[in-house]
Amino acid sequence: MINKIRALIVFANALLFFALLTGASAETAGAKTDAPTGVPVIKKIMTSPFEGDVIRAVEQIRAEKNAYTEAGGGENKIIGGITPHHGLALSMIARFYEHISAGSDAEKILRVWLLSPDHFKRARNYAVVCGEDWQTAGRILEADAEAKSGLSGMSVADADSRLFAEEHGITIHIPLIARYFPNAAVVPMVLRSDIPDVPLLMLKNYMLGELKETDLIILSMDLSHYKTPEGMAAEDERTLEVLANLEPMKTAHLDIDARRAASLVLRLFSEMGAERGVIIEHMDTSDILGHRVESGTSYATIVYERQ
Repeated sequence: MINKIRALIVFANALLFFALLTGASAETAGAKTDAPTGVPVIKKIMTSPFEGDVIRAVEQIRAEKNAYTEAGGGENKIIGGITPHHGLALSMIARFYEHISAGSDAEKILRVWLLSPDHFKRARNYAVVCGEDWQTAGRILEADAEAKSGLSGMSVADADSRLFAEEHGITIHIPLIARYFPNAAVVPMVLRSDIPDVPLLMLKNYMLGELKETDLIILSMDLSHYKTPEGMAAEDERTLEVLANLEPMKTAHLDIDARRAASLVLRLFSEMGAERGVIIEHMDTSDILGHRVESGTSYATIVYERQ
C-alpha cells in the first residue's frame, strides 16, 4: 500500500513538472533571451477592455464623415489635446483622434504622452508610469523605454504597471493611439490629485527636456460631474475659458477630474508655443443620450497647436 502511494506521488510530481514546463514554453515563446545567462526575459503585455468598442466607434464615425473629423494641413502643428475617458463619450473621443491625426501628420508621431487622473487612488508616488507594452487589434503598442526610465528615476515618479489594467483613463485611449499613430510608442502616466507644485514643476521640466516635434501630449479628462445640464453648462463656461486660454494657475477650483494634470499640460502647451486651445466639441450626458439626465457628466475635446 505504501509503495502504491509513493508511486502515485512520483506520478503526480511528474505531471506537475510537465505542466509547468509546457506553460513556461508557451509563455516564453517569442520572448527575448538574456545573453549572459540564456534565461528568457518574459515581457508582460497589457490589454484594453475597450478594444471592440473602439473598433465599432471608429467605423461609425468614418461612415458619418462629419465635420469634426476634418483638420487641415497635416503639418505637424498639433502638439496635443484634451479628451474624455468615459465609454459613453467614445464616439466623441474617436472624433478627437480623427481630428488630431489629420492635423499632426500621424505617421511622423513617434511618441504619445497619455496623462490621466488616478481614479482609484492606487498610486504610491505622485506620478506613476506604465512600462509594459499593450496588445491591440492592429499591433503591439510599445511603452517608450526612454521615458519610463527617466520618469521612474525621479523621486516624484515610479513605474508600476499593476494599477493600469483597470484605469479607464488610460485603457480607453490605448487602442485609439495604436490605430491612429501607427509608428508611435506610448507613455501612459497617472497623476495623483494631491501632487504639490514642486513635484509638478519637476515633471514639467523633465517632459520639456524630452519633448520633440514627433511627440504628442494627450490629457484624458472629464469635466463637470453629478450636475443638471444647466449646472454643468454654467460650470463649464468658466472651465472651458481657463482651458482654452492656457491658465494653469486657475485649474484648482474647476469642476474637472484631473485638476493637477490639467495644470501640468497647460504649462507644457504654453511653453511649447501654443497660444490658445481650440474647442472641438462640448457635450454632456443628456446630449449624448438624447434625453434629459438630472445628474450627469460633461465632456470636451480641445486641441492645441504650435504657433
